[in-house]
Amino acid sequence: MASMKRNSKASSASEPYISDNQDIIGKETNLEEGDEDEELPLLDRKVSKANVPVTSTMWNGFGLGPFMQRLEANFGFELLVMLFASQHLMKGFVNDFTAPCISYLYGAYKVPGPQMQVYKGVTHLPWAMKPIIGLLSDIMPIGGYNKGPYILLVSVMGVAATAAIGVIPTPQLSITSLVICLFLIQLQLSTTDLLTEAKYAEKMQAKPKEGPSLMTFVWFGLQVGGLCATVLIGPFMTRYGPKMPFLAVIVPSSIIIVPILKGYLQERRLTVEEARAARQFILRQKEACILCVLMLVSTLTLSFIGTRFADVRLNFIASISVAVLVLAAFSVLLRPEIAKVNAFFLVQTSVGFSVGGASFYFYTDTPEQYPEGPHFSMVFFTTVLGVAGAICSLIGIYTYQRYASDWSYRRLLLVSNIALCILSITDVVFFLRLNVRVGLPDHAFILGSSVFSSILSQWQWMPGVVILSQLCPKGMEATMYALLAGCHNLGGTIASTSGAWALEVLGVNPSGAKMESEQFKNLWVGSAISSVLPALTLFLLPWFIPDKKQTDKLMQEGDMSITEGSLWRRWTGR
Repeated sequence: MASMKRNSKASSASEPYISDNQDIIGKETNLEEGDEDEELPLLDRKVSKANVPVTSTMWNGFGLGPFMQRLEANFGFELLVMLFASQHLMKGFVNDFTAPCISYLYGAYKVPGPQMQVYKGVTHLPWAMKPIIGLLSDIMPIGGYNKGPYILLVSVMGVAATAAIGVIPTPQLSITSLVICLFLIQLQLSTTDLLTEAKYAEKMQAKPKEGPSLMTFVWFGLQVGGLCATVLIGPFMTRYGPKMPFLAVIVPSSIIIVPILKGYLQERRLTVEEARAARQFILRQKEACILCVLMLVSTLTLSFIGTRFADVRLNFIASISVAVLVLAAFSVLLRPEIAKVNAFFLVQTSVGFSVGGASFYFYTDTPEQYPEGPHFSMVFFTTVLGVAGAICSLIGIYTYQRYASDWSYRRLLLVSNIALCILSITDVVFFLRLNVRVGLPDHAFILGSSVFSSILSQWQWMPGVVILSQLCPKGMEATMYALLAGCHNLGGTIASTSGAWALEVLGVNPSGAKMESEQFKNLWVGSAISSVLPALTLFLLPWFIPDKKQTDKLMQEGDMSITEGSLWRRWTGR
């Protein structure tokens, strides 16, 4: 179902950071054999290179040996390990094991549906803070390292926040403190995600024809990790409650520290002169730096308003204002081919109004709270639907790789969006309870619709990840990918707060109170709006999305500027 789609959040080399301004920093290929001593992990010992393809040996029993061997040959064993820790384990298992608990945590505080969406929008803002994180990692290395120390820093904060939620009883943990802890957890996930994404964006540019295969590895493993989490979370949460899962993931949340300390990011410790040169190179891209600061100010503003004021309308006005400002700034300052793609995904994501806060209560209210409702149990709502969604997402990734990885961006986005829009009619049917009137059981109906929704969602998501990776100029991979992905994720927060306002206008304001059937009367209207609006953006495809295949290069060799030909440069004659 469209209202129950799992939020996917999206880059790749084992080389250290090398600026494309080779006159400043120097080419990696010019390093002499004796210079290898500079390529040290944080523990100051060299990474041993395996002579045998380790990944292919591990996966031969599953028939994936040739696939993994090709990945290892093209991208390196260390990168695959880092992606396993950051993507499969943290973003897949840890995130999916704790995410279903969040709604139940808010429910324990009796947070109304629209306000729940505002809080969720705030806690996911770290994904929109990726630009400033990427900029800091590029211009302010810690101890000579651009990425590893930042991952270690946010991991300490994230693990502490995770422990706080699990240990502190609900009466002693205020709703504001809970939101802050969830914010820090997402900061750990988003920072780790970004700084490893920067690696595979870099490698995918060097070998674009292998890009879909690497994306398949990342997202297939992510879904497997999510599948394991969803199998366990329903029974676990039913027995121990929604706080205990946060204690259970402390170890897997911390495990990323091990490959970082072993140097699997393969960062070369920069000298003071190299760090200064890299900083000067990045800061010369003034427009990019301005956009990073703008994203930081925008996310901090929305975070402050969301936690300080329990006013859905105020949060909606703030979100729309930020959306207009960010869209205008990106469109004016970035080169046209990047600005157009960014504008398309920001607009499409922002207009996909979320109704998840209200639908949570619709699905899980007891007979005393909503007599006419489906009354899904915790196990069914989290594990059964989650497992079905994860399995079908794997099918979606496989079918994408098998049948659609060489389609053009326009064709794939057109087909997947239209199919999802049509499928979203089932949400309207369900919220109107029409399925019950014709004798279709709730459990069977929701399972059937979620199967196809999960498959199509992957077809819609994957080309967006690939195209964002292809639009990152060399030397600014972390910053550029962060700007594009952060802008896309900001759209998710805008959709959440906009949906909250729409629900309030429609009078849909459930909170788990007794006999609240009237609160769901117009929920189907909100669902219909959220289904139709994203499809309308398809009219922008011919002007905003390049008519190229996903295996084609979008940036020409030697393209380092992200602002060349931008509206700002044309207006100023630069």
